[in-house]
Amino acid sequence: MRYIALLASTCLLVVASTWAADLPQLKTADELWAHIQELEKQRLPSERAQYIQQMDELHDAFLEFETRFANDPRRWDSKLVRAEIDSARARANGQASDDAAFVAAMKEIVAAADVSASTKSEAHFLIAKVHLEALVSAAPPADRAVRATVESDIAELRKLYPNDTRTAIIQLELVQYLKLHDPAATEPILRELEGSQNLQVAAMAQQQMLALQSTRNLTKEPLDLKFQAVDGTQVDLAKLRGKVVLVDFWATWCGPCRMELPNVLTAYNRFHTNGFEIVGISLDRSKDQLLAFVKQAGMTWPQYFDGKSWGNDISSRYGINAIPTAWLVDKKGFVRSTEARGPDLAEQVKTLLAE
Repeated sequence: MRYIALLASTCLLVVASTWAADLPQLKTADELWAHIQELEKQRLPSERAQYIQQMDELHDAFLEFETRFANDPRRWDSKLVRAEIDSARARANGQASDDAAFVAAMKEIVAAADVSASTKSEAHFLIAKVHLEALVSAAPPADRAVRATVESDIAELRKLYPNDTRTAIIQLELVQYLKLHDPAATEPILRELEGSQNLQVAAMAQQQMLALQSTRNLTKEPLDLKFQAVDGTQVDLAKLRGKVVLVDFWATWCGPCRMELPNVLTAYNRFHTNGFEIVGISLDRSKDQLLAFVKQAGMTWPQYFDGKSWGNDISSRYGINAIPTAWLVDKKGFVRSTEARGPDLAEQVKTLLAE
């Protein structure tokens, strides 16, 4: 989602605090729409209260357009963005977004007779994205029904938008879920995408297939990982045998990574003297930003950095396309968990240290 996905980076838009006073002067739909578009070119502040206030005002600006110009086809663009803003506002307030209401709004857009083709396709893909996010967080046995919904969404996307890269991206995101929950189902999807006439899609699938093969070996042989850290330290997991190691894929710009950091620090501070180590794989682009953040946060462990962000050499090798991702490696060097996150991280470390 345009607004939800960018929420952590704050690279969105800013709304002038006086916008409401200007609205009565905007008599036509074109004038109001041009005003909204100008606002979208700017930035939101990083301070949460101001961010929420301005998102509230932007929400009302779109609602104003939809109310005053109820027959203008652009009302569907407005409704789509306003639904995204509602979800973003809820998350900024620490609340769960109303996914049912969001999907209902997208379905209304899809069914509209006068909606533009681009907005209709965007709504289709957002429906699939919301269902996919629900699948990732679903627990058995409910996950089976959610998975069926996602697979139905993908079948429709393949029918309607077979050559759209976004269709393949949704499939590849499903692959990431299946790697953990139904590994046997991943290879047929990747094999199909490898044959795509879209060279970008084929390349992504090939990379994921290589990553899948590498990931399969994680539990079969000790993890072979060595690099020179950003501070010049030489890291070699083979030399850390006898210790428990957390391999943490993260970035300073990743909001969920920052939210997870207290759990990581708690585990490190409790068990470092007992043989617990951490190595970070940073997907940052700015070395200076990385160094400043780890110093301020008290992250004293080594960090791999190559400035390539999602093209990071190590994360790409293992097909990492979501962060934070954390692997817990036991004393013999085998990966024991690829979901080493959350408040119970310290207990997971304690268990492996006791082996």
